[in-house]
Amino acid sequence: MYFDLNYIKIASSVLKQIAGKTFPNPPVVAILVESDKLFKVNKIVSLGITSFSGRPHAEYNAIHNFNFKKSKKYTLYSTLEPCCHEGRGLSCVSKIINSKFIDRVVFAKIDPDTRVNGKGKKKLIENNIDVSSGYLLEEIDEIYKGYFLNRKVKRPRVFLKLATSLDGYIARKNKKTKITNEQSDSFSHLLRSKMDAILVGSNTVKIDNCLLTSRINGLEKFSPLRVILSRKLDLDTSLKIFKNCKKYKTLIFTLQKSIEKKKKFLKLNVEIVTLVEKNYNLGNILKKLASMGVSNLLVEGGAKIFSLFLKERKFDDIFILRSNFFIGGKGFNATGFELDDLSKIKLLKKDVKRFGNDTLEILTRK
Repeated sequence: MYFDLNYIKIASSVLKQIAGKTFPNPPVVAILVESDKLFKVNKIVSLGITSFSGRPHAEYNAIHNFNFKKSKKYTLYSTLEPCCHEGRGLSCVSKIINSKFIDRVVFAKIDPDTRVNGKGKKKLIENNIDVSSGYLLEEIDEIYKGYFLNRKVKRPRVFLKLATSLDGYIARKNKKTKITNEQSDSFSHLLRSKMDAILVGSNTVKIDNCLLTSRINGLEKFSPLRVILSRKLDLDTSLKIFKNCKKYKTLIFTLQKSIEKKKKFLKLNVEIVTLVEKNYNLGNILKKLASMGVSNLLVEGGAKIFSLFLKERKFDDIFILRSNFFIGGKGFNATGFELDDLSKIKLLKKDVKRFGNDTLEILTRK
Protein backbone atom coordinates (compact mmCIF):
# COMPACT_ATOMS: atom_id res chain seq x y z
CA MET A 1 0.00 0.00 0.00
CA TYR A 2 1.15 3.54 -0.75
CA PHE A 3 0.91 4.54 2.91
CA ASP A 4 2.86 1.58 4.36
CA LEU A 5 6.18 3.41 4.53
CA ASN A 6 4.60 6.27 6.49
CA TYR A 7 3.47 3.93 9.25
CA ILE A 8 6.86 2.21 9.34
CA LYS A 9 8.43 5.65 9.77
CA ILE A 10 6.08 6.39 12.68
CA ALA A 11 7.06 3.08 14.28
CA SER A 12 10.73 3.98 13.73
CA SER A 13 10.33 7.30 15.55
CA VAL A 14 8.99 5.45 18.60
CA LEU A 15 11.71 2.80 18.31
CA LYS A 16 14.38 5.43 19.00
CA GLN A 17 12.76 6.17 22.36
CA ILE A 18 12.89 2.59 23.66
CA ALA A 19 16.37 1.60 22.41
CA GLY A 20 18.30 -0.04 25.25
CA LYS A 21 15.23 -0.47 27.45
CA THR A 22 14.08 -3.99 26.56
CA PHE A 23 17.14 -6.12 27.44
CA PRO A 24 17.60 -9.02 26.85
CA ASN A 25 15.26 -8.77 23.84
CA PRO A 26 15.58 -6.30 20.97
CA PRO A 27 13.31 -3.23 21.00
CA VAL A 28 10.33 -3.53 18.65
CA VAL A 29 7.42 -1.21 17.90
CA ALA A 30 4.13 -2.46 16.45
CA ILE A 31 1.27 -0.30 15.19
CA LEU A 32 -2.25 -1.53 14.46
CA VAL A 33 -4.01 0.44 11.73
CA GLU A 34 -7.77 0.25 11.11
CA SER A 35 -9.08 0.86 7.59
CA ASP A 36 -12.33 0.84 5.68
CA LYS A 37 -12.87 -1.86 3.06
CA LEU A 38 -11.24 0.25 0.33
CA PHE A 39 -8.32 1.46 2.51
CA LYS A 40 -9.34 5.08 1.89
CA VAL A 41 -9.76 5.94 5.56
CA ASN A 42 -6.95 4.70 7.78
CA LYS A 43 -6.14 5.41 11.41
CA ILE A 44 -3.86 4.13 14.15
CA VAL A 45 -5.96 2.37 16.78
CA SER A 46 -3.29 0.67 18.89
CA LEU A 47 0.45 0.82 19.53
CA GLY A 48 2.60 -1.78 21.24
CA ILE A 49 6.23 -1.81 22.28
CA THR A 50 8.42 -4.58 23.64
CA SER A 51 7.87 -4.61 27.40
CA PHE A 52 10.78 -3.25 29.41
CA SER A 53 11.45 -6.73 30.80
CA GLY A 54 11.70 -8.04 27.23
CA ARG A 55 8.25 -9.70 27.32
CA PRO A 56 5.48 -9.60 26.17
CA HIS A 57 6.57 -8.58 22.68
CA ALA A 58 5.39 -5.49 20.81
CA GLU A 59 2.97 -7.23 18.43
CA TYR A 60 1.34 -9.05 21.32
CA ASN A 61 0.93 -5.81 23.25
CA ALA A 62 -0.55 -4.02 20.22
CA ILE A 63 -3.38 -6.49 19.66
CA HIS A 64 -3.98 -8.05 23.09
CA ASN A 65 -7.52 -7.32 24.31
CA PHE A 66 -8.19 -5.07 21.31
CA ASN A 67 -11.83 -5.04 20.18
CA PHE A 68 -11.77 -5.68 16.43
CA LYS A 69 -14.70 -4.64 14.24
CA LYS A 70 -16.06 -6.95 11.55
CA SER A 71 -16.74 -4.02 9.22
CA LYS A 72 -13.07 -2.93 9.19
CA LYS A 73 -9.77 -4.17 7.82
CA TYR A 74 -6.61 -4.26 9.93
CA THR A 75 -2.92 -3.99 9.16
CA LEU A 76 -0.21 -4.63 11.73
CA TYR A 77 3.04 -2.74 11.19
CA SER A 78 6.23 -3.77 12.98
CA THR A 79 9.88 -2.74 12.93
CA LEU A 80 10.98 -6.40 13.04
CA GLU A 81 9.58 -9.70 11.78
CA PRO A 82 7.07 -11.14 14.31
CA CYS A 83 8.41 -14.15 16.24
CA CYS A 84 7.01 -17.60 15.48
CA HIS A 85 8.62 -19.78 18.17
CA GLU A 86 6.41 -20.78 21.06
CA GLY A 87 8.01 -20.31 24.47
CA ARG A 88 6.55 -18.94 27.66
CA GLY A 89 3.40 -18.03 25.77
CA LEU A 90 1.88 -17.69 22.32
CA SER A 91 4.24 -16.46 19.63
CA CYS A 92 3.42 -13.11 18.02
CA VAL A 93 2.60 -14.89 14.75
CA SER A 94 0.10 -17.16 16.53
CA LYS A 95 -1.41 -14.15 18.27
CA ILE A 96 -1.85 -12.42 14.90
CA ILE A 97 -3.42 -15.50 13.28
CA ASN A 98 -5.72 -16.14 16.24
CA SER A 99 -7.03 -12.59 16.12
CA LYS A 100 -8.97 -13.61 12.94
CA PHE A 101 -9.15 -9.94 11.90
CA ILE A 102 -5.65 -8.92 10.80
CA ASP A 103 -5.55 -8.97 7.00
CA ARG A 104 -2.05 -7.62 6.43
CA VAL A 105 1.30 -7.57 8.22
CA VAL A 106 4.03 -5.12 7.20
CA PHE A 107 7.46 -5.15 8.84
CA ALA A 108 10.80 -3.46 8.20
CA LYS A 109 13.40 -6.20 8.69
CA ILE A 110 13.66 -9.99 8.75
CA ASP A 111 14.64 -11.18 12.23
CA PRO A 112 18.12 -12.81 12.03
CA ASP A 113 17.39 -15.04 15.04
CA THR A 114 17.61 -18.61 13.69
CA ARG A 115 14.30 -19.41 15.39
CA VAL A 116 12.61 -16.83 13.16
CA ASN A 117 14.65 -15.66 10.12
CA GLY A 118 11.80 -15.70 7.61
CA LYS A 119 9.80 -18.45 9.30
CA GLY A 120 7.39 -15.93 10.82
CA LYS A 121 6.71 -14.41 7.41
CA LYS A 122 6.20 -17.85 5.87
CA LYS A 123 3.71 -18.94 8.54
CA LEU A 124 1.66 -15.77 8.14
CA ILE A 125 1.47 -16.26 4.36
CA GLU A 126 0.46 -19.91 4.85
CA ASN A 127 -2.46 -18.63 6.91
CA ASN A 128 -3.64 -16.32 4.12
CA ILE A 129 -2.31 -13.12 5.63
CA ASP A 130 -0.81 -10.66 3.17
CA VAL A 131 2.80 -9.85 4.14
CA SER A 132 5.10 -7.06 2.99
CA SER A 133 8.65 -6.52 4.25
CA GLY A 134 12.05 -5.05 3.49
CA TYR A 135 11.70 -1.37 4.35
CA LEU A 136 15.32 -0.20 4.58
CA LEU A 137 15.33 2.84 6.83
CA GLU A 138 18.69 4.11 8.04
CA GLU A 139 17.39 4.86 11.53
CA ILE A 140 16.03 1.32 11.96
CA ASP A 141 19.24 -0.23 10.63
CA GLU A 142 21.25 1.86 13.10
CA ILE A 143 19.20 0.71 16.10
CA TYR A 144 19.29 -2.97 15.08
CA LYS A 145 22.99 -3.06 14.15
CA GLY A 146 23.95 -4.46 17.56
CA TYR A 147 21.17 -7.04 17.54
CA PHE A 148 22.17 -8.25 14.06
CA LEU A 149 25.82 -8.54 15.15
CA ASN A 150 24.66 -10.51 18.20
CA ARG A 151 22.66 -12.98 16.14
CA LYS A 152 24.99 -13.29 13.14
CA VAL A 153 28.51 -12.86 14.58
CA LYS A 154 27.82 -13.80 18.22
CA ARG A 155 29.17 -10.55 19.66
CA PRO A 156 27.61 -7.22 20.66
CA ARG A 157 28.12 -3.88 18.99
CA VAL A 158 30.95 -2.27 20.95
CA PHE A 159 31.03 1.45 21.73
CA LEU A 160 34.18 2.94 23.27
CA LYS A 161 33.70 6.14 25.25
CA LEU A 162 36.72 8.22 26.20
CA ALA A 163 36.70 11.48 28.12
CA THR A 164 40.00 13.25 27.54
CA SER A 165 41.68 16.46 28.57
CA LEU A 166 42.75 18.96 25.95
CA ASP A 167 46.25 17.47 26.05
CA GLY A 168 45.00 13.90 25.47
CA TYR A 169 44.90 12.37 28.97
CA ILE A 170 42.02 10.51 30.59
CA ALA A 171 43.08 10.91 34.24
CA ARG A 172 45.87 11.74 36.62
CA LYS A 173 47.85 8.65 37.52
CA ASN A 174 46.17 6.58 40.26
CA LYS A 175 43.80 9.42 41.08
CA LYS A 176 40.12 10.04 40.26
CA THR A 177 39.96 12.96 37.88
CA LYS A 178 36.94 15.04 36.84
CA ILE A 179 37.49 16.07 33.22
CA THR A 180 34.20 16.85 31.49
CA ASN A 181 31.43 19.30 32.42
CA GLU A 182 27.88 18.61 33.64
CA GLN A 183 26.40 18.69 30.12
CA SER A 184 28.84 16.02 28.98
CA ASP A 185 28.09 13.99 32.11
CA SER A 186 24.35 14.12 31.30
CA PHE A 187 25.08 12.87 27.79
CA SER A 188 27.12 10.00 29.25
CA HIS A 189 24.32 8.96 31.59
CA LEU A 190 21.78 9.14 28.76
CA LEU A 191 24.09 7.01 26.62
CA ARG A 192 24.31 4.40 29.38
CA SER A 193 20.52 4.11 29.45
CA LYS A 194 20.57 3.11 25.77
CA MET A 195 23.05 0.28 26.30
CA ASP A 196 22.54 -3.32 27.39
CA ALA A 197 25.83 -3.46 29.30
CA ILE A 198 28.73 -1.27 30.38
CA LEU A 199 32.27 -2.64 30.79
CA VAL A 200 35.29 -1.39 32.74
CA GLY A 201 38.54 -2.80 34.09
CA SER A 202 39.17 -3.40 37.79
CA ASN A 203 41.52 -0.40 38.10
CA THR A 204 38.74 1.95 37.02
CA VAL A 205 36.48 0.53 39.73
CA LYS A 206 39.23 0.87 42.36
CA ILE A 207 40.35 4.39 41.47
CA ASP A 208 37.02 6.01 40.52
CA ASN A 209 34.85 4.08 43.00
CA CYS A 210 32.18 4.37 40.31
CA LEU A 211 28.53 3.25 40.21
CA LEU A 212 28.23 2.83 36.40
CA THR A 213 24.50 3.60 36.50
CA SER A 214 22.35 6.01 34.53
CA ARG A 215 21.76 8.84 36.99
CA ILE A 216 19.07 10.82 35.19
CA ASN A 217 15.62 11.12 36.75
CA GLY A 218 13.37 8.45 35.26
CA LEU A 219 16.20 6.53 33.61
CA GLU A 220 17.81 4.90 36.66
CA LYS A 221 15.80 1.71 36.09
CA PHE A 222 17.30 1.46 32.60
CA SER A 223 20.87 1.33 33.88
CA PRO A 224 22.84 -1.31 31.96
CA LEU A 225 24.32 -4.59 33.14
CA ARG A 226 27.61 -3.66 34.83
CA VAL A 227 30.58 -5.76 33.68
CA ILE A 228 33.99 -5.72 35.39
CA LEU A 229 37.15 -7.41 34.13
CA SER A 230 39.17 -8.49 37.16
CA ARG A 231 41.70 -11.24 36.56
CA LYS A 232 42.61 -11.62 40.27
CA LEU A 233 39.22 -10.70 41.76
CA ASP A 234 41.12 -8.36 44.08
CA LEU A 235 38.29 -5.85 44.55
CA ASP A 236 37.13 -4.42 47.87
CA THR A 237 33.48 -5.28 48.50
CA SER A 238 33.04 -1.92 50.26
CA LEU A 239 33.27 -0.13 46.89
CA LYS A 240 30.10 1.71 45.83
CA ILE A 241 29.42 -0.55 42.88
CA PHE A 242 28.81 -3.52 45.19
CA LYS A 243 26.30 -1.71 47.42
CA ASN A 244 23.31 -2.07 45.11
CA CYS A 245 23.76 -5.26 43.11
CA LYS A 246 20.20 -6.41 43.81
CA LYS A 247 18.94 -3.35 41.97
CA TYR A 248 21.66 -3.13 39.32
CA LYS A 249 22.86 -6.43 37.89
CA THR A 250 26.65 -6.82 38.12
CA LEU A 251 28.96 -9.36 36.48
CA ILE A 252 32.68 -10.01 36.96
CA PHE A 253 34.94 -11.93 34.57
CA THR A 254 37.92 -13.41 36.40
CA LEU A 255 40.63 -16.07 36.43
CA GLN A 256 40.25 -16.51 40.17
CA LYS A 257 39.29 -20.07 41.16
CA SER A 258 39.15 -19.60 44.93
CA ILE A 259 35.65 -20.40 46.17
CA GLU A 260 36.26 -18.36 49.32
CA LYS A 261 37.13 -15.24 47.33
CA LYS A 262 34.05 -15.67 45.18
CA LYS A 263 31.68 -16.22 48.12
CA LYS A 264 31.87 -12.62 49.37
CA PHE A 265 30.78 -11.35 45.96
CA LEU A 266 28.10 -13.97 45.45
CA LYS A 267 26.57 -12.93 48.79
CA LEU A 268 26.19 -9.45 47.31
CA ASN A 269 24.31 -10.81 44.26
CA VAL A 270 27.29 -10.38 41.96
CA GLU A 271 27.52 -12.93 39.16
CA ILE A 272 30.99 -14.42 38.65
CA VAL A 273 32.21 -15.90 35.36
CA THR A 274 35.48 -17.79 35.79
CA LEU A 275 37.58 -18.38 32.70
CA VAL A 276 40.82 -20.29 32.24
CA GLU A 277 43.88 -18.31 31.14
CA LYS A 278 43.73 -19.31 27.47
CA ASN A 279 40.06 -18.24 27.24
CA TYR A 280 40.45 -14.96 29.12
CA ASN A 281 40.37 -12.71 26.07
CA LEU A 282 38.07 -10.14 24.51
CA GLY A 283 36.75 -12.55 21.89
CA ASN A 284 35.44 -15.04 24.47
CA ILE A 285 34.19 -12.33 26.82
CA LEU A 286 32.21 -10.66 24.03
CA LYS A 287 30.82 -14.04 22.95
CA LYS A 288 29.66 -14.77 26.49
CA LEU A 289 27.99 -11.36 26.79
CA ALA A 290 26.24 -11.91 23.46
CA SER A 291 24.89 -15.26 24.71
CA MET A 292 23.38 -13.37 27.65
CA GLY A 293 21.47 -11.09 25.26
CA VAL A 294 23.88 -8.15 25.21
CA SER A 295 23.63 -6.47 21.81
CA ASN A 296 25.05 -3.04 22.65
CA LEU A 297 28.09 -2.75 24.93
CA LEU A 298 29.56 0.51 26.21
CA VAL A 299 33.24 0.38 27.24
CA GLU A 300 34.20 3.18 29.65
CA GLY A 301 37.76 2.37 30.65
CA GLY A 302 40.37 2.47 31.70
CA ALA A 303 43.46 3.11 29.60
CA LYS A 304 44.55 -0.55 29.36
CA ILE A 305 41.05 -1.70 28.42
CA PHE A 306 40.70 1.00 25.74
CA SER A 307 44.09 0.09 24.32
CA LEU A 308 43.18 -3.61 24.20
CA PHE A 309 39.88 -3.01 22.35
CA LEU A 310 41.60 -0.70 19.88
CA LYS A 311 44.60 -2.91 19.20
CA GLU A 312 42.45 -6.00 18.72
CA ARG A 313 39.94 -4.00 16.65
CA LYS A 314 37.12 -5.25 18.87
CA PHE A 315 34.98 -2.13 18.55
CA ASP A 316 32.50 -0.52 16.17
CA ASP A 317 32.07 3.07 17.35
CA ILE A 318 34.00 5.60 19.45
CA PHE A 319 32.70 8.54 21.46
CA ILE A 320 35.49 10.99 22.32
CA LEU A 321 34.60 13.75 24.76
CA ARG A 322 37.30 16.44 24.83
CA SER A 323 37.34 19.15 27.48
CA ASN A 324 39.36 22.37 27.58
CA PHE A 325 41.03 21.09 30.75
CA PHE A 326 44.80 20.38 30.91
CA ILE A 327 46.28 17.55 32.99
CA GLY A 328 49.92 17.67 31.92
CA GLY A 329 52.64 15.01 31.91
CA LYS A 330 51.43 13.25 35.08
CA GLY A 331 48.38 11.74 33.43
CA PHE A 332 47.37 8.48 31.76
CA ASN A 333 47.44 8.77 28.01
CA ALA A 334 43.99 8.12 26.56
CA THR A 335 44.74 4.81 24.88
CA GLY A 336 48.23 3.75 25.81
CA PHE A 337 49.31 5.43 22.60
CA GLU A 338 48.58 8.90 21.19
CA LEU A 339 45.02 9.63 20.10
CA ASP A 340 46.50 10.75 16.80
CA ASP A 341 47.39 7.10 16.22
CA LEU A 342 43.67 6.43 15.70
CA SER A 343 44.45 7.55 12.15
CA LYS A 344 45.95 4.08 11.67
CA ILE A 345 42.42 2.66 11.95
CA LYS A 346 39.93 3.38 9.17
CA LEU A 347 37.33 5.52 10.91
CA LEU A 348 34.48 7.63 9.62
CA LYS A 349 33.51 10.80 11.50
CA LYS A 350 29.74 10.56 12.01
CA ASP A 351 29.07 13.67 14.04
CA VAL A 352 30.51 16.45 16.20
CA LYS A 353 28.55 18.05 19.05
CA ARG A 354 29.29 20.78 21.57
CA PHE A 355 28.46 20.62 25.27
CA GLY A 356 29.53 24.03 26.52
CA ASN A 357 33.34 24.04 26.33
CA ASP A 358 33.44 20.27 25.74
CA THR A 359 33.43 18.69 22.29
CA LEU A 360 31.99 15.29 21.42
CA GLU A 361 33.35 13.51 18.36
CA ILE A 362 31.55 10.37 17.18
CA LEU A 363 33.54 7.97 15.01
CA THR A 364 32.59 4.64 13.45
CA ARG A 365 34.56 1.82 11.81
CA LYS A 366 34.48 1.90 8.02
